[in-house]
Amino acid sequence: MADFFQNLNFSSANEDGQTELTALAGAKRILCLTGSGTRPLDMLFSDAEEVIAIDLNPAQNALLSLKVAAIERLSHADYLAFLGIAPSDTRLAVYDSLRDSLAPDVKGYWDSHRRILNSGVWYAGKWERLLRWNARFLRLFRGRAVGALMTAPTVADQAAVWQDRFTDSKIRRSIEMIGRDWIWRWVIREPAGEFLPPPAQVADRLASDFAHAAQTYLFRDSDFATLVFRGALDPGGAMPVHLRPEHYQRLRDSLPKLRIVQGGLTELDQLSLGVVDGFSLSDFGSYTGAEVYAACWRGILSVAGPGAGFCERIFMNDLDLPFREIRADADLSAKLTLTDNSIIYRIRAGQIDRVN
Repeated sequence: MADFFQNLNFSSANEDGQTELTALAGAKRILCLTGSGTRPLDMLFSDAEEVIAIDLNPAQNALLSLKVAAIERLSHADYLAFLGIAPSDTRLAVYDSLRDSLAPDVKGYWDSHRRILNSGVWYAGKWERLLRWNARFLRLFRGRAVGALMTAPTVADQAAVWQDRFTDSKIRRSIEMIGRDWIWRWVIREPAGEFLPPPAQVADRLASDFAHAAQTYLFRDSDFATLVFRGALDPGGAMPVHLRPEHYQRLRDSLPKLRIVQGGLTELDQLSLGVVDGFSLSDFGSYTGAEVYAACWRGILSVAGPGAGFCERIFMNDLDLPFREIRADADLSAKLTLTDNSIIYRIRAGQIDRVN
């Protein structure tokens, strides 16, 4: 699975940035795993004076660097077209106009991936391809039901559509198939497959998560749910925090606060980052056993200031916090889990009380 840390795995948005903004309110220096770049760009709407985006995978950092260069130069509408959210036949020409502003390594990466640029980077990640495949399956077997789900006038109506048309055995089997470790390990080549529970348990959990979400908020108001059920975003529909048109100018003005660093959580003490008081960690535990998970937290502790806040997402690999200095806030975590509109995560948020 070594190629996982070289390939473009995530390219759009599968998390609700408002959750991290709430959990880390007041933090002045936030360290954020890069991923698709959405999380650090969303965190520019926090109180932070600096957002440090860090990733082991150079492809993910190259994607964020490309997005930053495009945001600096393009209008909101042109940026959506360049990403692939809106139609365009000029993406390669736009890239050529941005190319000289990119660092040599970033330029080299994208020069060798012009095919991805031409199609639009928003749906280029392995995770996005899986979600789009699933959306095609839903259109094939539940096309009208998806339409009813995404146009339901109220949450109650949406919940009724879900109960009536999305809980039968075919949908159940499709959810269980997505949870099979061989799909993750050999089809999409995701190391997280090694740490998945048995398929039936995955299916139970996902079915419960989707049923809860259907009763909580309108799926059409969630960009992640829109990707799951439609396979693509509507340029005029739900967007992650930083891509909402009313936020775009503030996003551009905030870009100088963003710093992109190559590296991993286990080596934070070697990267000369200074003291950090906020950590946006996504679901890094999905990719580790207990020993590596503890090593990652040891790296976080090495740069964390007293009382630093953290926000961690938990998908399927439920690992216990390894050190007593890390204290989860049960009430805040429960509240954020209930309000997060990315369906599939539990939220664990809290503080780092003491650093040895």
